[in-house]
Amino acid sequence: MKILILGAGDEQTLGWSYKRGFEAAGCEVSIIDPGKLLGDIYLWRNRATRRLLERPIIEIFNRFWLPKLIEVEADVIWIGKGAWSVPWLWQAYKRARPKTQLVCYNADDPITSYSRGGNRPWVTQAIPCFDLFCTYNESLVEPIGAAGAKRVLRLPFAWDPAIHPMQPEASFDHDLVFVGNGDAYREKWLTEILCYPATRNWRVAVFGHWSKGIDPAVAERLQRRQIVGSEMATVLARSKVALNILRRQNEGSHNMRTFETPGCGGLAASQYSEEQNVIFPGGEAAIYFNTPEEAVSQISEAIENPSLLTHLRRGARDRVLAETYAARALSLLEQL
Repeated sequence: MKILILGAGDEQTLGWSYKRGFEAAGCEVSIIDPGKLLGDIYLWRNRATRRLLERPIIEIFNRFWLPKLIEVEADVIWIGKGAWSVPWLWQAYKRARPKTQLVCYNADDPITSYSRGGNRPWVTQAIPCFDLFCTYNESLVEPIGAAGAKRVLRLPFAWDPAIHPMQPEASFDHDLVFVGNGDAYREKWLTEILCYPATRNWRVAVFGHWSKGIDPAVAERLQRRQIVGSEMATVLARSKVALNILRRQNEGSHNMRTFETPGCGGLAASQYSEEQNVIFPGGEAAIYFNTPEEAVSQISEAIENPSLLTHLRRGARDRVLAETYAARALSLLEQL
Protein backbone atom coordinates (compact mmCIF):
# COMPACT_ATOMS: atom_id res chain seq x y z
CA MET A 1 0.00 0.00 0.00
CA LYS A 2 1.29 3.46 -0.92
CA ILE A 3 0.69 6.10 1.74
CA LEU A 4 1.38 9.82 1.43
CA ILE A 5 1.67 11.74 4.68
CA LEU A 6 0.94 15.45 4.60
CA GLY A 7 2.15 16.92 7.86
CA ALA A 8 4.05 19.95 9.01
CA GLY A 9 7.17 19.70 11.13
CA ASP A 10 10.37 17.77 11.64
CA GLU A 11 11.04 14.10 12.36
CA GLN A 12 9.79 14.46 15.94
CA THR A 13 6.24 15.34 14.92
CA LEU A 14 3.14 13.15 14.80
CA GLY A 15 3.25 12.74 11.03
CA TRP A 16 6.73 11.28 11.17
CA SER A 17 5.71 8.91 13.97
CA TYR A 18 2.92 7.59 11.75
CA LYS A 19 5.35 7.36 8.82
CA ARG A 20 7.55 5.04 10.88
CA GLY A 21 4.46 3.13 12.04
CA PHE A 22 3.16 2.57 8.52
CA GLU A 23 6.62 1.52 7.34
CA ALA A 24 6.78 -1.04 10.17
CA ALA A 25 3.53 -2.46 8.75
CA GLY A 26 5.17 -2.89 5.34
CA CYS A 27 3.69 0.14 3.59
CA GLU A 28 5.52 2.33 1.09
CA VAL A 29 5.41 5.79 2.68
CA SER A 30 6.37 9.26 1.47
CA ILE A 31 5.96 12.53 3.34
CA ILE A 32 5.45 16.14 2.27
CA ASP A 33 5.42 19.19 4.54
CA PRO A 34 2.78 21.58 3.10
CA GLY A 35 3.76 24.16 5.70
CA LYS A 36 7.16 24.57 4.08
CA LEU A 37 5.59 24.91 0.64
CA LEU A 38 3.17 27.53 1.98
CA GLY A 39 6.14 29.36 3.44
CA ASP A 40 7.48 29.95 -0.06
CA ILE A 41 4.72 32.54 -0.52
CA TYR A 42 6.01 35.96 0.56
CA LEU A 43 2.66 37.13 1.92
CA TRP A 44 2.64 34.09 4.24
CA ARG A 45 6.12 34.82 5.58
CA ASN A 46 5.05 38.35 6.51
CA ARG A 47 3.24 38.08 9.83
CA ALA A 48 0.98 41.09 9.28
CA THR A 49 -0.28 39.97 5.87
CA ARG A 50 -0.59 36.38 7.04
CA ARG A 51 -2.91 37.39 9.87
CA LEU A 52 -4.91 39.75 7.68
CA LEU A 53 -5.17 37.49 4.61
CA GLU A 54 -4.76 34.01 6.07
CA ARG A 55 -7.48 32.19 4.15
CA PRO A 56 -6.97 33.98 0.80
CA ILE A 57 -3.26 33.10 0.91
CA ILE A 58 -4.10 29.45 1.62
CA GLU A 59 -6.60 29.50 -1.26
CA ILE A 60 -3.85 30.73 -3.61
CA PHE A 61 -1.48 28.05 -2.36
CA ASN A 62 -4.11 25.33 -2.81
CA ARG A 63 -4.78 26.33 -6.44
CA PHE A 64 -1.07 26.21 -7.20
CA TRP A 65 -0.46 22.96 -5.33
CA LEU A 66 -3.48 20.84 -6.31
CA PRO A 67 -2.17 19.70 -9.76
CA LYS A 68 1.13 18.62 -8.17
CA LEU A 69 -0.68 16.79 -5.37
CA ILE A 70 -2.84 14.88 -7.86
CA GLU A 71 0.31 13.66 -9.64
CA VAL A 72 1.53 11.79 -6.53
CA GLU A 73 0.55 8.11 -6.58
CA ALA A 74 -1.08 7.11 -3.28
CA ASP A 75 -3.68 4.65 -2.03
CA VAL A 76 -4.08 6.66 1.18
CA ILE A 77 -3.30 10.23 2.13
CA TRP A 78 -2.82 10.85 5.87
CA ILE A 79 -3.45 14.52 6.65
CA GLY A 80 -2.27 16.12 9.88
CA LYS A 81 -5.01 18.66 10.78
CA GLY A 82 -4.95 20.27 7.34
CA ALA A 83 -4.92 23.89 8.51
CA TRP A 84 -3.02 24.71 5.29
CA SER A 85 -5.93 23.53 3.11
CA VAL A 86 -9.54 24.53 2.43
CA PRO A 87 -12.45 22.15 1.76
CA TRP A 88 -12.58 22.56 -2.01
CA LEU A 89 -9.00 21.22 -2.30
CA TRP A 90 -10.11 17.80 -1.00
CA GLN A 91 -13.33 17.88 -3.03
CA ALA A 92 -11.35 18.56 -6.21
CA TYR A 93 -8.79 15.92 -5.31
CA LYS A 94 -11.48 13.24 -4.82
CA ARG A 95 -12.97 14.07 -8.21
CA ALA A 96 -9.55 13.51 -9.78
CA ARG A 97 -8.59 10.47 -7.67
CA PRO A 98 -11.78 8.90 -6.27
CA LYS A 99 -10.06 5.66 -5.20
CA THR A 100 -7.53 7.36 -2.90
CA GLN A 101 -8.72 7.35 0.70
CA LEU A 102 -8.32 10.62 2.62
CA VAL A 103 -7.61 10.24 6.32
CA CYS A 104 -7.42 13.29 8.60
CA TYR A 105 -5.88 13.07 12.06
CA ASN A 106 -6.55 16.16 14.16
CA ALA A 107 -4.53 16.24 17.38
CA ASP A 108 -6.66 19.10 18.74
CA ASP A 109 -10.35 19.97 18.84
CA PRO A 110 -11.55 20.50 15.24
CA ILE A 111 -14.98 21.68 16.33
CA THR A 112 -13.95 24.78 18.27
CA SER A 113 -11.92 27.18 16.13
CA TYR A 114 -9.82 28.85 18.81
CA SER A 115 -6.26 28.11 17.75
CA ARG A 116 -4.37 29.88 14.95
CA GLY A 117 -1.96 26.97 14.95
CA GLY A 118 -4.49 24.38 13.88
CA ASN A 119 -8.21 24.82 14.44
CA ARG A 120 -9.35 27.40 11.93
CA PRO A 121 -12.94 27.64 10.59
CA TRP A 122 -11.98 25.89 7.33
CA VAL A 123 -10.58 22.96 9.33
CA THR A 124 -14.04 22.40 10.79
CA GLN A 125 -15.70 22.94 7.39
CA ALA A 126 -13.47 20.28 5.80
CA ILE A 127 -14.56 17.46 8.15
CA PRO A 128 -17.09 15.97 5.66
CA CYS A 129 -14.42 15.81 2.92
CA PHE A 130 -12.45 12.95 4.46
CA ASP A 131 -13.16 9.24 4.15
CA LEU A 132 -11.99 8.73 7.74
CA PHE A 133 -11.52 11.29 10.49
CA CYS A 134 -9.32 10.35 13.45
CA THR A 135 -9.36 11.96 16.88
CA TYR A 136 -7.47 11.12 20.06
CA ASN A 137 -10.32 12.20 22.33
CA GLU A 138 -13.35 9.95 22.97
CA SER A 139 -15.54 12.95 23.85
CA LEU A 140 -14.97 14.42 20.37
CA VAL A 141 -16.20 11.38 18.43
CA GLU A 142 -19.88 12.33 18.56
CA PRO A 143 -19.39 16.08 17.81
CA ILE A 144 -17.15 15.26 14.84
CA GLY A 145 -19.80 12.88 13.52
CA ALA A 146 -22.42 15.58 13.97
CA ALA A 147 -20.19 17.95 11.97
CA GLY A 148 -20.57 15.66 8.96
CA ALA A 149 -17.71 13.16 9.20
CA LYS A 150 -18.28 10.05 7.06
CA ARG A 151 -16.52 7.84 9.63
CA VAL A 152 -14.81 8.67 12.92
CA LEU A 153 -12.06 6.63 14.56
CA ARG A 154 -10.85 7.33 18.05
CA LEU A 155 -7.10 6.70 17.92
CA PRO A 156 -5.19 7.70 21.06
CA PHE A 157 -1.72 9.19 21.05
CA ALA A 158 1.11 6.73 21.63
CA TRP A 159 4.85 6.29 22.23
CA ASP A 160 7.51 6.52 19.53
CA PRO A 161 10.74 4.76 20.60
CA ALA A 162 12.58 6.48 17.76
CA ILE A 163 12.02 9.85 19.46
CA HIS A 164 11.91 8.86 23.13
CA PRO A 165 13.97 5.71 23.62
CA MET A 166 13.30 3.71 26.77
CA GLN A 167 16.03 4.50 29.31
CA PRO A 168 17.60 1.97 31.67
CA GLU A 169 16.78 2.12 35.35
CA ALA A 170 19.25 4.41 37.11
CA SER A 171 19.69 6.67 40.14
CA PHE A 172 17.51 9.76 40.41
CA ASP A 173 18.57 13.35 39.79
CA HIS A 174 15.17 14.83 40.74
CA ASP A 175 12.19 13.94 42.87
CA LEU A 176 9.77 15.82 40.60
CA VAL A 177 10.22 17.22 37.11
CA PHE A 178 7.97 19.15 34.76
CA VAL A 179 8.83 19.43 31.06
CA GLY A 180 6.85 21.93 29.03
CA ASN A 181 6.51 25.60 28.13
CA GLY A 182 4.66 27.85 30.51
CA ASP A 183 1.17 29.31 30.34
CA ALA A 184 -1.19 30.72 32.95
CA TYR A 185 -3.00 27.41 33.46
CA ARG A 186 0.16 25.36 33.94
CA GLU A 187 1.67 28.03 36.17
CA LYS A 188 -1.40 27.98 38.42
CA TRP A 189 -1.15 24.21 38.92
CA LEU A 190 2.61 24.27 39.51
CA THR A 191 2.46 27.23 41.88
CA GLU A 192 -0.27 25.70 44.01
CA ILE A 193 1.56 22.37 44.20
CA LEU A 194 4.98 23.84 44.98
CA CYS A 195 3.65 26.22 47.63
CA TYR A 196 2.80 23.31 49.94
CA PRO A 197 5.39 22.95 52.77
CA ALA A 198 5.81 19.24 51.97
CA THR A 199 7.50 20.12 48.66
CA ARG A 200 10.25 22.32 50.14
CA ASN A 201 12.74 19.49 50.38
CA TRP A 202 11.87 17.99 47.01
CA ARG A 203 14.49 18.14 44.28
CA VAL A 204 12.37 19.83 41.61
CA ALA A 205 13.25 20.93 38.07
CA VAL A 206 11.02 22.74 35.58
CA PHE A 207 12.17 22.76 31.95
CA GLY A 208 10.78 25.00 29.21
CA HIS A 209 10.21 28.62 28.24
CA TRP A 210 8.34 30.55 30.92
CA SER A 211 7.52 34.24 31.42
CA LYS A 212 9.74 36.31 33.70
CA GLY A 213 6.95 37.28 36.09
CA ILE A 214 6.21 33.78 37.37
CA ASP A 215 5.73 32.88 41.02
CA PRO A 216 8.99 32.44 42.98
CA ALA A 217 7.98 28.86 43.87
CA VAL A 218 8.25 28.01 40.18
CA ALA A 219 11.03 30.46 39.24
CA GLU A 220 13.56 29.03 41.67
CA ARG A 221 13.14 25.56 40.10
CA LEU A 222 13.13 26.78 36.51
CA GLN A 223 15.89 25.62 34.15
CA ARG A 224 14.81 28.09 31.40
CA ARG A 225 15.46 25.83 28.46
CA GLN A 226 13.54 23.30 26.43
CA ILE A 227 14.51 19.65 26.30
CA VAL A 228 13.34 17.20 23.64
CA GLY A 229 14.06 13.75 22.29
CA SER A 230 16.70 11.65 24.00
CA GLU A 231 17.62 14.42 26.44
CA MET A 232 14.03 14.62 27.62
CA ALA A 233 13.95 10.83 27.87
CA THR A 234 16.98 10.86 30.16
CA VAL A 235 15.55 13.59 32.39
CA LEU A 236 12.16 11.87 32.74
CA ALA A 237 13.73 8.48 33.46
CA ARG A 238 16.07 9.95 36.09
CA SER A 239 13.24 11.72 37.95
CA LYS A 240 11.16 9.84 40.48
CA VAL A 241 7.93 11.44 39.24
CA ALA A 242 7.15 13.53 36.14
CA LEU A 243 4.25 15.95 36.47
CA ASN A 244 1.86 15.98 33.50
CA ILE A 245 -0.54 18.92 33.52
CA LEU A 246 -3.34 18.42 31.02
CA ARG A 247 -4.24 21.64 29.27
CA ARG A 248 -7.92 22.57 29.16
CA GLN A 249 -8.45 21.06 25.71
CA ASN A 250 -7.08 17.75 27.02
CA GLU A 251 -8.91 17.61 30.36
CA GLY A 252 -10.94 14.44 30.67
CA SER A 253 -8.81 12.83 27.97
CA HIS A 254 -5.03 12.52 27.63
CA ASN A 255 -2.08 14.13 25.86
CA MET A 256 1.12 12.98 24.17
CA ARG A 257 3.06 13.10 27.43
CA THR A 258 0.67 10.46 28.83
CA PHE A 259 2.58 7.94 26.69
CA GLU A 260 5.94 9.66 26.30
CA THR A 261 6.72 9.67 30.02
CA PRO A 262 6.37 5.90 30.60
CA GLY A 263 7.92 5.33 27.17
CA CYS A 264 11.06 7.06 28.39
CA GLY A 265 11.03 4.95 31.54
CA GLY A 266 9.44 7.55 33.80
CA LEU A 267 6.38 7.71 36.04
CA ALA A 268 3.64 10.25 35.29
CA ALA A 269 1.49 12.11 37.81
CA SER A 270 -1.50 13.75 36.13
CA GLN A 271 -5.01 15.06 36.65
CA TYR A 272 -7.34 12.07 36.66
CA SER A 273 -9.09 11.03 33.47
CA GLU A 274 -10.72 7.74 32.63
CA GLU A 275 -8.93 7.57 29.27
CA GLN A 276 -5.55 7.62 31.02
CA ASN A 277 -6.62 5.34 33.83
CA VAL A 278 -7.77 2.59 31.45
CA ILE A 279 -4.31 2.29 29.91
CA PHE A 280 -2.16 3.26 32.92
CA PRO A 281 -4.20 2.38 36.02
CA GLY A 282 -3.74 4.54 39.09
CA GLY A 283 -1.82 2.73 41.81
CA GLU A 284 -0.44 0.30 39.23
CA ALA A 285 1.21 2.37 36.51
CA ALA A 286 0.51 6.05 37.22
CA ILE A 287 -0.41 8.65 39.84
CA TYR A 288 -3.62 10.66 39.49
CA PHE A 289 -5.05 13.62 41.36
CA ASN A 290 -7.92 16.09 41.14
CA THR A 291 -6.56 18.91 43.29
CA PRO A 292 -3.10 20.30 44.13
CA GLU A 293 -3.48 18.92 47.65
CA GLU A 294 -4.10 15.42 46.26
CA ALA A 295 -1.13 15.83 43.94
CA VAL A 296 1.22 16.65 46.82
CA SER A 297 -0.10 13.75 48.89
CA GLN A 298 0.11 11.17 46.09
CA ILE A 299 3.53 12.31 44.86
CA SER A 300 4.93 12.43 48.40
CA GLU A 301 3.86 8.85 49.00
CA ALA A 302 5.66 7.66 45.86
CA ILE A 303 8.80 9.71 46.51
CA GLU A 304 9.13 8.49 50.09
CA ASN A 305 8.26 4.83 49.46
CA PRO A 306 10.95 3.15 47.27
CA SER A 307 9.03 -0.11 46.87
CA LEU A 308 5.86 1.71 45.75
CA LEU A 309 7.89 3.86 43.37
CA THR A 310 9.54 0.82 41.80
CA HIS A 311 6.16 -0.92 41.46
CA LEU A 312 4.56 2.05 39.71
CA ARG A 313 7.47 2.75 37.37
CA ARG A 314 7.78 -0.88 36.26
CA GLY A 315 4.03 -1.13 35.78
CA ALA A 316 4.15 1.94 33.52
CA ARG A 317 7.05 0.49 31.52
CA ASP A 318 5.26 -2.82 31.00
CA ARG A 319 2.03 -1.23 29.78
CA VAL A 320 3.55 1.31 27.39
CA LEU A 321 5.26 -1.38 25.31
CA ALA A 322 1.98 -2.12 23.51
CA GLU A 323 1.09 1.57 23.08
CA THR A 324 3.25 2.48 20.09
CA TYR A 325 2.56 4.31 16.86
CA ALA A 326 3.28 1.06 15.04
CA ALA A 327 0.24 -0.38 16.85
CA ARG A 328 -1.82 2.73 16.08
CA ALA A 329 -0.87 2.51 12.40
CA LEU A 330 -2.08 -1.10 12.27
CA SER A 331 -5.39 -0.08 13.86
CA LEU A 332 -5.84 2.60 11.24
CA LEU A 333 -4.98 0.24 8.39
CA GLU A 334 -7.58 -2.23 9.67
CA GLN A 335 -10.20 0.54 9.38
CA LEU A 336 -9.19 1.13 5.77
